[in-house]
Amino acid sequence: MPKIVARTSSLPLTKRFYASAALVFVTTGALASLFSCSLAATRPVQEMSDASAAIKAAKGIQADTIAPELYREANEWWRRARHEYRFKNFDLASQYAKKARLLAEQAEFEAMQSSGQRAEAPAPEPTPTSTSAPYAYPTPTAIPAESVPKGTPGGGIPTPSGGGS
Repeated sequence: MPKIVARTSSLPLTKRFYASAALVFVTTGALASLFSCSLAATRPVQEMSDASAAIKAAKGIQADTIAPELYREANEWWRRARHEYRFKNFDLASQYAKKARLLAEQAEFEAMQSSGQRAEAPAPEPTPTSTSAPYAYPTPTAIPAESVPKGTPGGGIPTPSGGGS
C-alpha cells in the first residue's frame, strides 16, 4: 500500500516564508497609508484662532448691525470650520477658517468705513469713599508672669467671665 503524506502547501518552506513576509509587509503598508491621513495632517489651530479673533473684532465694531451680510457669512463659515475640525477634516477646517477670517475682516472694514465706533467697555464706576474711620482695635495688655499667684487655676489667664478659668 502506498504511503500517503499530507502536504500543507505546494511551495517549499523558504518560498512560503517569503510569501507570508510579503503579505505582512503589504498589509502593514496598506494600513499605515490608510491611517497616515489622519495622523499626518496638522491641526489648523492658528487658522481657527485667527478666524475667531477676527469675528470677535468685527462684533466689537458692531459689524453685525452695520455689515450684517458679511458678518453672517463669516459666522456661517466659522460654524462650518468648527464642524469639520470636530470630525478631524483638518484640510476643510483650515479652508473654512481662512474664508471666515477674510469675511470677518471685510465686515469689520466695512463697518469702520461706515463710521462704526468700537464698543468700548464701560468705564468702571468709582468706588464709594468711606467717610468713617476704620475700626481701631484695642491694644492688648500683657500680664507679667511674676504678678500671677502660683496655684491659680488656668495659670492666671483672665477669661470672659472674669475668673481664672
